[in-house]
Amino acid sequence: MRTAADLIIHNARIYTVDPHRPWANAVAVHGERIVCVGDHTSVMAHAGPATRLVDADGKLVLPGFVESHWHFSSTAFAFQALVNHEDPREVLALLKRYVEANPTEKAITGMGWIQPLMPAEWLRREVLDEICPDKPVCLLSTDYHTMWVNTYALKAAGIDRDTPPVEEGASWFEKDPVTGEPTGIIIDCAAYSLLMQRLSEAGYLPTGIDLYLRSIPFWQEKLVAAGITTVFDAGFLDPAGDQALLYETLQQLEREQRLKLRVVGSYINMGTEDDPVACLQDLRARYASPLVKAQTLKLMLDGTELNHTAYLLEPYCDKPHSCGSTTMPQAVFENHVRNADANGIDVMVHAVGDAAVRMALDVFERTFACNPPRDRRHVITHAFLTHPDDIPRFRRIGVMANTQLQWGVVDAYAEAIQQSYGFKRWASMYKFRSFIDQGVTVSIGMDGLVCQCRCQHKPVEHIESGHTRQLSGEPGAPVMPDADERLSIPQLIAAYTLNGAYQLGLEKEIGSITEGKRADIIILEQDLFELDRYQIGKTEVALTLMNGRITHDAGTLPHA
Repeated sequence: MRTAADLIIHNARIYTVDPHRPWANAVAVHGERIVCVGDHTSVMAHAGPATRLVDADGKLVLPGFVESHWHFSSTAFAFQALVNHEDPREVLALLKRYVEANPTEKAITGMGWIQPLMPAEWLRREVLDEICPDKPVCLLSTDYHTMWVNTYALKAAGIDRDTPPVEEGASWFEKDPVTGEPTGIIIDCAAYSLLMQRLSEAGYLPTGIDLYLRSIPFWQEKLVAAGITTVFDAGFLDPAGDQALLYETLQQLEREQRLKLRVVGSYINMGTEDDPVACLQDLRARYASPLVKAQTLKLMLDGTELNHTAYLLEPYCDKPHSCGSTTMPQAVFENHVRNADANGIDVMVHAVGDAAVRMALDVFERTFACNPPRDRRHVITHAFLTHPDDIPRFRRIGVMANTQLQWGVVDAYAEAIQQSYGFKRWASMYKFRSFIDQGVTVSIGMDGLVCQCRCQHKPVEHIESGHTRQLSGEPGAPVMPDADERLSIPQLIAAYTLNGAYQLGLEKEIGSITEGKRADIIILEQDLFELDRYQIGKTEVALTLMNGRITHDAGTLPHA
């Protein structure tokens, strides 16, 4: 006897991402699972008197997107003063309007100023003092690796000329070369997290989950409307340093039946925690609900290009005596990886520079030789600059790559990287077609809300840039070399669905439209396979299902 479906999507062009049946016309859902995928006749045999029929009107149907690199803590900054604008004057105008509109806030936080477009002489605490001198102002750059603060914030946090670097050569409070006083620029996560923690302890910033119960639901609606059904949080950087706040917030939403996403989380270590494996194990024991679980260890091995903290094999062109550095000694990093792997824990390593990528591969190779075999899902994230000799090592060793192709375009940020790297090295970045051609499993994620110049959150924007190597929606934009590294639509869809599921160990549950898997399904308004390539990023999502539940309905489908 056939199972009566709760919902059937028919009259559809279904790209299943299942190699055994790549295309279908209809899909039936019962409860949280897919019960039939195939032609109209076979699927409609599961229709019953209570079955809801959704006419897809011939539109493209895909598995729900797996956002395999995200940061929910970033929503706190974007929920407040979002100053993402290319014009520096408009950045300050946006901040001024926000300050004036929110006079009762104890502190102003925000994000979105673009480092290479901001005049260097403006990046001073005094510039922010002119707009808001009487409460802390803390603004993160688009790449989340530099914070700009006013004088009040520095004084309230006790940061002065005598404050040492938090991580020597990797994260520090910038000082004026003449006066020795802090300039208001803070380099990388460890240092600005210290400042934010002190502001929280002093009562300037919300503590606990109150802020996130406002900011995460706000951004959740944007994510489900973009077709996202599963999210991997690659590090929850709350000012108080309490990473459990991610899980507490999400599980409260889950208990209230307001959570519309499946979330796999991590514990992030930037070199400041002696035993991050134990910290993660504690989170894993405490948080393992149907939609929310702690799972992965995230290790920050280096920094970013414009701060000269990405770790390179050869010196920077504009800083010829420096190759950058790691956030922790190699021995410490290797100990964390071996300990995690021995305890069955998968590791995501942040590695931007080619030396950091090589070090991570070397450590993984030695770890796998030392520890007993197991089903591993270790991943190096970013890997923007990877030496050609190291690309095939990913597959040979058994390590995934996770990256952000929407940054592999020519914009002001990328042009600034070119000045630091030199053209030849810059032109060898984002070689992920080569990764895939050499058998490496590649997943992609936005690293949201981190960005270069544009704050983006839609997978289709990512897919377009990966397909064109140009700014999304701009046919006249320069093409990021090498043009042969453009990825195909099937490769990009797989990277944003099945490969993301594989990264999280969920490929038997999600990632393709396959009988028995969870009903994570989206219907797109336009067909990515037929659409003009520069329109891909503008594609809207008509319907999103997660676990068979409709989490987004644009109201554009007949009888939906």
